[in-house]
Parts: sequence; structure tokens; C-alpha cells
Amino acid sequence: MWSRLRLSRISFSRQIILLGIIAVVLLFAVLVATFAALQYTRSAVLKNDQRHLAGTTRSLVREYNDQAEVARQNHRPDLLEKSAIGSSQDALAGLSKGVLQNVEGVEGGFYALAEDTLVGGSYPARGGAISKSNTGTVSADSRPDILQVARDAVLSRGPSARVLTRGQDLILIDALPLQVGQRYVGSAWTVMRLSSLPGTNRFRTYLIAVGLGIAAFACVLLTLLVVRELQSGVRKIESGLEDLERNLASEIPIETDPEEIRQIARAINRLGATLRSRIESERHIEDRLRHAERLAALGRLIAGVAHEVRNPLATIRLRVQMCQQDSASFDAKESCAIALQEVERLNGMVNRLLSFSRPVHLQAEPTNLGRLVEQRLGNFAELARELNVKFVAKFNRDSKPVRIDQSHIAQVFDNIIQNAIDSMAESGGTLCVNVTTEARTAESSEVSVEFNDTGGGMRSDVVSRIFDPFFTTKPSGTGLGLSICHELVQAHGGEINVASAEGCGTTVRIILPVRNQESAKHPV
Repeated sequence: MWSRLRLSRISFSRQIILLGIIAVVLLFAVLVATFAALQYTRSAVLKNDQRHLAGTTRSLVREYNDQAEVARQNHRPDLLEKSAIGSSQDALAGLSKGVLQNVEGVEGGFYALAEDTLVGGSYPARGGAISKSNTGTVSADSRPDILQVARDAVLSRGPSARVLTRGQDLILIDALPLQVGQRYVGSAWTVMRLSSLPGTNRFRTYLIAVGLGIAAFACVLLTLLVVRELQSGVRKIESGLEDLERNLASEIPIETDPEEIRQIARAINRLGATLRSRIESERHIEDRLRHAERLAALGRLIAGVAHEVRNPLATIRLRVQMCQQDSASFDAKESCAIALQEVERLNGMVNRLLSFSRPVHLQAEPTNLGRLVEQRLGNFAELARELNVKFVAKFNRDSKPVRIDQSHIAQVFDNIIQNAIDSMAESGGTLCVNVTTEARTAESSEVSVEFNDTGGGMRSDVVSRIFDPFFTTKPSGTGLGLSICHELVQAHGGEINVASAEGCGTTVRIILPVRNQESAKHPV
């Protein structure tokens, strides 16, 4: 488990590089081990030493043939002839010494067929002087075998070799026939004693095999761990994508995964957040378009109805005023006065309907929003005292002016303040107004005016319809106040948002853009 956690912190690219390095090292180790195993096998060692011994034997044959040619040219008998063996011991010993003195671990000499004996001395494997005796330094236990191999080379007229085992030692014997003219007179022989053959020690071979097995197992284990991490990461991404299909707010957790998986998970999480933001933005735009379409259709209807109602109202007002002047009865005049009040109320409603249906025309001028808020709050001060409502305003009196239509924005503020006071009319409360400025870019900023009351609040379904025309929660309301506020704020290029919950009060936030100096020279 610890190895898995440690490996999971390594990126896949590094894991692949690590596996590649291990594979290369393992391949190199296999090649070296294979070569070493081949070198340290019994047959390979013997074959190599036998080639070396045969080469030495051929050198003895060449030296003898050279001496035999000299003897023939001088009309002397051959060195291995029966008549010349006694006097040729020194010459044969010299030939052996010349060839074998630089060859470590090899003894050698000649075999005379005429006497069926070993002649010419032998160069000892451990150094020393050349023996002039017939036996040389050949051990007694090996002499019969050497004699037999040398005799077989002459009789078979070809190479002869034998490998003898003496305890833990190996004795290699090699012989080649010597030919003078058409006759075979003897042979040249060499002997090598191997007291310790590396190939016979199998422990090194076993150790190499175990090392290769451990290396192969480690490489396979690392490969399985990498594949497991990759499969785990892929399954996590697939699961995250399935969750994202059901809910765009879901995110793929990224903790101990490799860096590549974490990068993919971050990209998917960013994609989900972007899709969620775009869907919300499109939904908001669609809501605004539907709202605008409803307002446009309603405005056209209201304009027609208002014009049709306005003319009869003017006639009714005129007739009531004439009746009031002509009547001598006090009760009749009082009734006419009440009728005129209702006519004026209806006329005011018609004017509001006409103002709602007409396009907004702004007369923008530089205005200090903080002071405008303070002025509008002052108009409601008396009413607030009566209902035990406290006003708290926070703003910077020296803030830069904003180009707005004062009358329209004042109408918006008045409507919001009135609604806040109405929501706190039963038990009193506090209305906090904050005016702040926030920079958007180097050339533009925005002013936020936030109204926060401690009233009873509204349900979520009421908040979603708060700007719909003719939607109201007041028994005597027309449902046009906040709709008109919404249109006026949008005409200034701003936004108006409402956040509320039952028992938690209501917050209305108005955001107005502050244009740069060049655009501020022109009306909105």
C-alpha cells in the first residue's frame, strides 16, 4: 500500500521513463548475465582452453617441421629417427622451450614412434628449467594417457585429444602427428592442467539467475502499479463525467492522483464550472428577454387602455365640478368632492400606466448618489419616526458624481424606501443604506447602492416574480412600482437585484456603471 501511494505521486511520464530505464537496465543485465553464463559453463571453458591448447600444439609442429627441413637439407637424419633420438634430446628440448616458455600453464613435448616414448623434454606449467629427461615434468599418473594420445595421433594420422579428470582437476591433452616426407615419425603433444574450472562453480550461475528474476519481478510489479494507477484515474474521470452529466455542480476530487490525472480533472472541473456559468447566464438572458417581451406587449395594451380611460375621466371630472358648483346642498357638494378625489386617484393611476408604457428618456447630469440617498431618506423621516423605523446611511460625501437622471433614480429610491418601511410597519426596524464604489477596469467602475431592511422578508417564489407588472403582495398595491424601477435602472445600463427570505429581511442592490470622462460629456 505504501509503495502504491508513493508511486501514485509520480506523474505518468516519469513512471514511463522509470520503467524504460528499468527495462533497459534489465535487458543489459540479461545480456551480460547470458554472456557470463555462457562463458562460465563447463563446455564453453573447456572448448576455449582446448582451442588454446591446439594452437600451442600446432606451434610445436611448425617448429619441428622447420628443424626437420634444415636437417634434410644438411643430409642429417630426422630428429625423431631411431638413430638420432639419443643426440637430438637437446634440440627437441630447445624447440619445446622456444614455443612453451611464453605460454602459461601448458606443458608439451614430442613423441617418437620408433621408440614409442615421450622425448624432447617438457616446459613445466609453473615455470622452471627445461628437463632433458625423457619423462620431463609430466606426472606419473598422466604419462600413460599422454603417451596413448600421442600414439593415437600418429596411428590415426590426425589430431587426437582427451580430457581427464583427477579429483577436482581437469587435464587436457592434445596431439598432432609429425610427417617427414611420406612417413609419420611421431607427434607433438601438449598438456594443460585446470585445477579450478569456473564453470564447475554453479553458485555464481544461480546467483545471476536469482538477480535476473528479482529484476524482472520488480519491472513487472512497477508496470502493474502504473497500469493500476492509470485504470484508477480513468475510472475516476469516467465517474466524474457521468456525475457531471447529471449535475454540473459536481466536481472530480483530486488528491493523490498523478499529475496528468489531476490536470485532466482540473480541466473537467473548469469545463463544468464554465458550462454552469454559461447556462445560468443564458437562463438569465432568456428571463430578461421574456420579461422584456411581456413588458412590451403589456405596455402596448396599457397605452391603449389608458388613452381610452383618460378621456372619459376628463369628462367625469368636468361634470362633477359643474355639479359641485351648481348644487346648493352641502351633502351634494361633499359627495362631489369625494368623487373628484377618486377621479384624481384614477387619473394618477392612468398617468403611471402611461409612464410605464412609454419609452424612458433620460436627462442625465452629474449627481452625488450619497447625497441623493440622504435627501430621499429625509423625505420619509417623519413617517419613519411614526412607525419606529430607523435609518442608517453609509456613504462617502466626497465621492465622484455619477451621470444619472436624478428624477428617475429618485423615483426608484422612493419606491424601495417605501416598500422597506411598509415591511417594518408593524414592529419597527432598521433600514441600512450603503453606497460603495468598485473599480471594474482601469477606465471604468461601478457604484452600488444597497438597501437592507429588517422586515419580515419574502418567500422565494415571491422574489422570483417581484419585477413582474401587476404582481403585488399589498392589498391596495398596483404592482407597477418595482416594474417601473426595474425599467428605469436598466435604462441607465445598471442592474437591480433582490435577495430575501422569510424572517430574514430583504436586501435590494442597485448597481450603476460609472462611465469614463469622455462618455460622461454626453447624456445617457
